[in-house]
Amino acid sequence: MEISEKNTIFALDIGTRSVIGAVVRQEGASLRVLAQHITEHESRAVFDGQIHHIGKVTEAVTRVKNALEEQLGVNLTRVAIAAAGRSLKTKMVRVEQDVDPAMEIDYMLCRALENDGIKKAHDELKNEIGSEAEDFYCVGYSVVSYYLNGYSIANLEGHRGNNIAVDVLATFLPASVVNSLYAVLGRAGLEPVSLTLEPIAAAAAIIPESFRLLNLALVDTGAGTSDIAVSREGAIVAYGMVPQAGDEITESVAEGCLADFNTAEKIKRNLMHVEEISYTDVVGVEATVPSEVVLENIGPVLESITDKIAGEIIRLNGGSPPKSVFCVGGGGQVPTFTDRVADKLGLDRQRVRLRGRDSIAGLIADQDGVSGPDGVTVVGIARVALERVGHDFITITVNGRENRLLYSREINVSDAMRLIEFSAVDLVGKNGRDLTVTVNGEKKIIYGGLRHPAGILVNGEKASIKTVLKNGDVVEIVKAENGEDATACAGDFAEDHGGISVYCNGRVETLEPVIIVNGLPAGHETVLKEGDDIAVQAVKTAGQLARMKYIDLPAHVIYVNDDPVDASYMLKDGDRVEFKKKDHSGEVTRENEHGTSGGTVGGIKITVNGNDVLLRGKRDYIFIDIFNHVEIDLTAIRPGCAVNLLLNGNRAGYTDTVKNGDIVEISFK
Repeated sequence: MEISEKNTIFALDIGTRSVIGAVVRQEGASLRVLAQHITEHESRAVFDGQIHHIGKVTEAVTRVKNALEEQLGVNLTRVAIAAAGRSLKTKMVRVEQDVDPAMEIDYMLCRALENDGIKKAHDELKNEIGSEAEDFYCVGYSVVSYYLNGYSIANLEGHRGNNIAVDVLATFLPASVVNSLYAVLGRAGLEPVSLTLEPIAAAAAIIPESFRLLNLALVDTGAGTSDIAVSREGAIVAYGMVPQAGDEITESVAEGCLADFNTAEKIKRNLMHVEEISYTDVVGVEATVPSEVVLENIGPVLESITDKIAGEIIRLNGGSPPKSVFCVGGGGQVPTFTDRVADKLGLDRQRVRLRGRDSIAGLIADQDGVSGPDGVTVVGIARVALERVGHDFITITVNGRENRLLYSREINVSDAMRLIEFSAVDLVGKNGRDLTVTVNGEKKIIYGGLRHPAGILVNGEKASIKTVLKNGDVVEIVKAENGEDATACAGDFAEDHGGISVYCNGRVETLEPVIIVNGLPAGHETVLKEGDDIAVQAVKTAGQLARMKYIDLPAHVIYVNDDPVDASYMLKDGDRVEFKKKDHSGEVTRENEHGTSGGTVGGIKITVNGNDVLLRGKRDYIFIDIFNHVEIDLTAIRPGCAVNLLLNGNRAGYTDTVKNGDIVEISFK
């Protein structure tokens, strides 16, 4: 089947309990439903008209979309939707404009005038609630009256005059309501072409223009909200909402029958059809209950809901009841619902009636899958879209993809960002994480890399999130880049603790510092972690060089540049150092390049943490050599741990000499 976008629309009614989809075609003054499908949410995903679980609602929408595509043999990519009136705010405004009397007033001029009205309404909302108004979208509006040269007129198109004006009743909902709808459509592969308010849609279906001279009220009672519209003097003059509806009735049934929510929903729906209802309660007991008993149990909830609905109708109608009330939606089908509304409004019960699809003038349905009061709103969504398709939205290209934005107020880059789910983190970015370590008892912080903020271009020029957009603009948004996390190696902190070169017994020696990380020997390339404790001990004196070369100083004489020096001599770059051992005659002999004067290299026996350890392979040993001969429990070492070294009960350093019989203790705190 071929579908023309000019006269055919895919409409979706995303409700609290179900999703209804219909493909509707305009045929002259009539509407033909080409295909329709209804599915229920598999679990409660929408509460009081607000989508809570985007993924679950997307699944339901996708099921409806796929079913309609299969029926028609086409791909559906564009859709008309409506939002429930949760947290609804309304504004009535009048705007006027001088025009050239020689120019015929056309469709575009009328739409521009209406858009000026929407902007003025949003400005007034901003004056009323402040900056919070920026988070409200216009989700629909009604033209209450046009004016030509100061006189009321039904339609401005085709006329000429000096001045035109319009009264606009604009409706606003929080951005969270609208954005959640957009998110569902985006995930389902659908693009919005029209957005309206559910009572506007229901009124478009049930209260045609020929009825609007009468003072009527429409109540669309779904599962989550009861949406209200009021007409008089030829226009819809007010919209409202009561945040109670069918789900509150279902919850009351569940409590009275000790049933789960889904079972209670089935009981509620059967109240109008059978005298007794059989079900299984939550403990698995088969039960049968008369419908009258259930109705009696839910009476207080019905009283509360209908009392609030009647009160809202009277408020919207200026303090008095309307002449008649039309009820649509599943919640209004519960027995006694309409009678209670009538009684509270002081109307004859015949004046408050349920209206179904058979009440929609000029509607032709090729299928009967969705009928009755439940199927009214989706037809109204289609009618509103077909009458005004396209002019509610502007087209913006964001990062190469065309998107449509509701033109309900001044649109800026921040609105476009929502289309690609661009978060605040993507916009700002984060600096890299710092690295904090302790070096020789002093805290050191290595700072992470700086972030690179997002880049925004509009039509190739640098822009900001506040840049105002117009139809056809091309927006490019580059995500912010996070700074790199700080990294460091142990050797980074050794640069100031050595690096000089000396000649030791004729051989060049670079005096690298000794590095200990969390109590263990470490190399220059050891990667540090948050909280590591680093000890860096530089080799600066002749005595430290002797210990590094395992030379026993009491038995040796130190010469630097041919002059004898003591162990505290501070070495300088290029010094020539010799260690000469005293023989039995008191004379000295030169050490070889490995630090020993010949002879057999023996071993020494020490005690480490209560265990005997034999050190072999060298003539002399320093404390750090012990780590090559014992196993350390690395699991005991945590960032920030301090190592405790004891030699014969006294605190020791890593370059202290270790002798045969010494008692060593190594622990971590």
